[in-house]
Amino acid sequence: MSILRLLAAPESRTLEFKEKMPSALAIAKTVCAFSNGAGGSIIIGIRDRDKTLIGIDELEISDVEEQAANITYEMLEPIPSFNTTIYNIEGKLLLKVEVYPGRLKPYHLKEKGEMEGTFVRIGSTNRKADPEIIEELRRQRMNISFDETVVQEAGIEELEPENLAFYFRMREKVRGIPENEINSNFLKKKRFALQLNGSIYPTVAGVLLFSTEPDIYLPGALIRCARFKDNEMDEFLDQRIISGPLFSQVEEAIAFFKRNIRRGAKIEGLYRKEAYEYPEKAIKEALVNAVCHRDYSRKGADIKFAIFDDRIEITSPGQLPSSITLDDLGKGVSEHRNKVIGRTFSELGLIEGFGTGVFRMRKYCKEWGISDPEFREDSGFFKTIFYKKRIEERKLIGQNLIELDEDEKEVLTYIEKKGKASTKELESILGKSKSTVKRKIKKLIENKYLIWQGKSLRDPSGYYELRKEE
Repeated sequence: MSILRLLAAPESRTLEFKEKMPSALAIAKTVCAFSNGAGGSIIIGIRDRDKTLIGIDELEISDVEEQAANITYEMLEPIPSFNTTIYNIEGKLLLKVEVYPGRLKPYHLKEKGEMEGTFVRIGSTNRKADPEIIEELRRQRMNISFDETVVQEAGIEELEPENLAFYFRMREKVRGIPENEINSNFLKKKRFALQLNGSIYPTVAGVLLFSTEPDIYLPGALIRCARFKDNEMDEFLDQRIISGPLFSQVEEAIAFFKRNIRRGAKIEGLYRKEAYEYPEKAIKEALVNAVCHRDYSRKGADIKFAIFDDRIEITSPGQLPSSITLDDLGKGVSEHRNKVIGRTFSELGLIEGFGTGVFRMRKYCKEWGISDPEFREDSGFFKTIFYKKRIEERKLIGQNLIELDEDEKEVLTYIEKKGKASTKELESILGKSKSTVKRKIKKLIENKYLIWQGKSLRDPSGYYELRKEE
């Protein structure tokens, strides 16, 4: 990314601004955190709050550059890979310290040691890594995913034959792969089980995919579903906790979605078709992504599937993998945090493995007439948000399809935003005559978009508001 684009961006998982050279410890922690993640840039000489270019004195900048390099070499181990560059922007000298993603994780402060001196990036802040994160960094160094590790507390009998049989049937149906005999060699080959000290134990992936109660061994390996009243988490209308094999978790979450989402009329060609407020395919894609890519090493942290009046939120433990940023989503970039689960989901046709899941979500939402889903990283969690379509442009009344013109849609949008509107307000908004506005309002009332609230039709304090769906 060019220096100008970096300067225009906010602080993030991969970017930090400093007005002047900070303390040696502050620089070391940030370089350490960047090395343990996706890499990143520290830009010295700019104020983060308002992006004012402060600059570094020409006589001092070489010393600042050398100081940053010395801190990195002397205070961290292993020694991170980095590069420094001086820029002249609008007559102000800036120093960029670019840190590359490390291959020898975990990087840590020499004086503190690995357990006390390892830092990671959470959003735009540096956080001391807990033992679980340090263990994950060690696995990354060895190129081992958490779902490949052994669950010694579980026996091989946790892999239910019925769930394995379902996997074989679906694999053959979707990919044409013949069924295999269920034996220890097959389970070890697929990394559903491993041999340790002469005994065979299921792996994390084996338990998650084929145990009927995976959360016994992996607390938080479930989906917590809730339908809230209105748009806040104040009052539950429905809730459910879903456990079991990952395949069934997705299907049961979709059933919860269908139970708690209203159906309406959708027109396809000449036919009226009952449809949900959100595209089911997009919601399923997001749920599949959540159970496939979440961080299962975060014991006790579960997936949250929350339905509100105006949106759906799917929140899963774990940030994006270090090599992927939010800007990469939908561009064919793919990396599996859980290699065995990812491969198995691909065999079953649940994911394609080409980084196309976000692209398909956006495609389904566009076809449905709602906005693209929103993606966020927040305090070590990844969130996908679907927003309900705000204003219907077409409405089925009886057997007639009502089309709205631009003025009528503008009226609805304005009233939805403000909650209500008088005739004079609408005249002002549209810039049309009173008779034209009244004609448009009459159409919207007749077609059950608007309702008048007032003591009489001539009530000067009366107003129009959106009619609630019956």
